[in-house]
Amino acid sequence: MMPHVSGHEVCARLKADARTRPIPVIMVTALNSVEDKVEGLDVGADDFVSKPVNRVELLAKARSLLRAKALHDELARAKVELESKNEELKRLEQLKESLVQMIVHDLKNPLTAIMGNLDLVLQRPGGSAERDHERIARALASSRSMMRMILDMLDVGRMEENRLPLRLESFEIGCVLDECSSEVDGLLRASGVVLQRQGPESLPRARADRSLVGRIVANLLSNAIKHTPTGGTIALGADPEGAHLAVWVRDTGEGIPEEYQPLIFQKFGQLQLKKQGLTTDRGLGLAFCKLAAEAHGGSIVVDSTPGKGSTFRFTIPAEAEAAG
Repeated sequence: MMPHVSGHEVCARLKADARTRPIPVIMVTALNSVEDKVEGLDVGADDFVSKPVNRVELLAKARSLLRAKALHDELARAKVELESKNEELKRLEQLKESLVQMIVHDLKNPLTAIMGNLDLVLQRPGGSAERDHERIARALASSRSMMRMILDMLDVGRMEENRLPLRLESFEIGCVLDECSSEVDGLLRASGVVLQRQGPESLPRARADRSLVGRIVANLLSNAIKHTPTGGTIALGADPEGAHLAVWVRDTGEGIPEEYQPLIFQKFGQLQLKKQGLTTDRGLGLAFCKLAAEAHGGSIVVDSTPGKGSTFRFTIPAEAEAAG
């Protein structure tokens, strides 16, 4: 009954605009016929109060509509949150599928090397024992590389869910470095890369999961060999660092641009690097290294300059000295 624009028209406009549509409307008017109430409800009013207004009735209806509005807002927020989570799940599923394809592709390389070397041994019975030994050594090195990839893939998920217990023990870090150096000897010879042991001879004992630490070192050495050209060098060593031991692998490879360095330790970082045009084949190895180091209360960092090489450095706890 307002001049120019009726209350019914005001309500219709409010309900036609997405910004004001959720706001509850109580139509308060001198009109009180059934037809007037029906028209008001038809244009979107949530309730109808005829004059003279009963204050208690109006307040009760307002409270009721405010409760309904609060529930509507909560449902709207939940809907937006669910849609956002659904989109994130779709994105992660796509990344997971791409990651699986990348890992399968990476596994093909050592498998091809294994099959090729074993075929050569079988095709030449009675051949040179030295050559056969070298081919079998290469096949074994490729088998170890495949095993690391598979274990990394399994353990990354376990570590993310805190389901991989650490088996702590006391050990000489130098022995682990020697074992890892011997393990990659075949890869070094095939790549024409020289490995040097550096750092002090006397070091504190480590207090960590020996197997996991060995796999971190093996992953870093394998990556360094892959990304170091023939004739290049790799240095492997460890230093005391407060209550920790710092183990490092330094190579003279192609290096990693600074803007890409934070991505290489992420589970899906390799996919992002490939999308940005950076050639990489590190798979989940560095993601595993990061999680394994952090599980020990340590960390891993990289210092790299394109064209000059990279240094990966991770820390693990050193065994506390016994009180004298």
